[in-house]
Amino acid sequence: ELPKEGMLLSYVDGSYEDSIKKYAFGCVFLLPDGRIFTEFGNGNNEQSAQLRNVTGEMLGAMYAVKCAMVNGFSEIEIRYDYQGIEKWVTGDWKTELTQKYAAAMQSWGKKVRIHFTKVPAHSNVKFNELADKLAKTGLLEGNGVPMARPFEEMREYFE
Repeated sequence: ELPKEGMLLSYVDGSYEDSIKKYAFGCVFLLPDGRIFTEFGNGNNEQSAQLRNVTGEMLGAMYAVKCAMVNGFSEIEIRYDYQGIEKWVTGDWKTELTQKYAAAMQSWGKKVRIHFTKVPAHSNVKFNELADKLAKTGLLEGNGVPMARPFEEMREYFE
């Protein structure tokens, strides 16, 4: 289903590969006009890698919010399958390594309303599966975290 006018819908997921000590994220963006765009990225910061795929999950959510702001959206719904994505921002969970994530999301939340929706992992939720696949692609094909930019500069997805 498409988001209402002014709202961006994004599915985010993260991945980690121990053999190369890299984490990655995948994002699927559904726009109100029916267009769908995708992006992935990765990283290998030693401290961040301690959280394995969780770092990718956080990067995906942050990237989605930054893209919402860059593209002029006033609201974003983030659909995720790892509940820390929401719990750290709301303060339900606390941990040292995720404080920067929570602070950034809370700050950006003053500019764009952020809604979170939990979806079940690996249960054929189409765009969640696509975000998972993009995160795995990002492990090997990603080149760091891309800049948030206009959707027209990303890969468009066609069903």
